[in-house]
Amino acid sequence: MSTQIGDDLPGALRTRNDLAKAKAHAGDFRGAIAEFRTLVKDLTAEVGADHPQTLDVRANLVGVLGTAAQFAKAVAVGEPLLRDQVRVLGPEHDDVLETRQLLANLRYRTGDTEGAAEELEQLLAVLSRVLMPTHDRITKLKSEIEFLKRST
Repeated sequence: MSTQIGDDLPGALRTRNDLAKAKAHAGDFRGAIAEFRTLVKDLTAEVGADHPQTLDVRANLVGVLGTAAQFAKAVAVGEPLLRDQVRVLGPEHDDVLETRQLLANLRYRTGDTEGAAEELEQLLAVLSRVLMPTHDRITKLKSEIEFLKRST
């Protein structure tokens, strides 16, 4: 049986995701952003908005927008992503924790130190349930929150 082009659509979509990442790594942020946006639409149509692959590509889009210094756009794309990740994956999933950290950094870059502190406080609350109080990540988060609160 021969394989027709399009028979492995999920694989093709993963390949497009990898190519968009390569564009971003090469500094072609505009091309990467355009490809990630198109890929989100295509994945949503093929596997659904809540599919982990779709969520992953949306996270990649947020990351490349941030890398391209489009911080406000990254926050605007990241907020609904975080809501969807929490709903689909649960608040303690690694992807959710990464998105919270990223959103805190992006909010800080837009000048929203209060929003960044709030995001880190939510991250701290989740991590405090799964890590020891003396864990390095807990200690670092507390320090970052204190810094942000002094900055507001």
